[in-house]
Amino acid sequence: MLHYLIELAVWMLLAYFLGCCIGCLLRQMFGTEPAMMTAGGAATVSVSGAAAPAAPSQAQLTRPRGIASARGGKADNLQRLSGVGPKNEKILHSLGIFHFDQIAGWSAAEVNWVDDHLKFNGRIRREEWVNQARLLADGNEDEFSKLYGNGGASGSRTQKH
Repeated sequence: MLHYLIELAVWMLLAYFLGCCIGCLLRQMFGTEPAMMTAGGAATVSVSGAAAPAAPSQAQLTRPRGIASARGGKADNLQRLSGVGPKNEKILHSLGIFHFDQIAGWSAAEVNWVDDHLKFNGRIRREEWVNQARLLADGNEDEFSKLYGNGGASGSRTQKH
């Protein structure tokens, strides 16, 4: 009789262990970290014991529409935007983003998608990419320079569309 109880306990432990493994895999594939509310009412996600702003939900993420190649075969110098270096410019090009007017037209959901894709944690909004791009797309160099400096331009003007 004792060996039946031991066998039952072993099977129960095995079932528990398998359930934990399957649950962990499903959570990694489909789940997110549970959101917590802070004193200010903002949702945060626990990341290694530290509180970080919650990521936008999938409904709030929309990939911006890209184009196959730069218009006229010449892309704008996206590195003029604060926070865009050579690596990020290549990533934007791979997404079909070549011109300031494309970035200037991003909606909030598109900003969220690019920010999430680049793992920037809100940097696009903090550095005002859309506003910078709008000024450059409109050819408003004086206002851009007043607000953001030369933006990486070394005496060159941006291509206006």
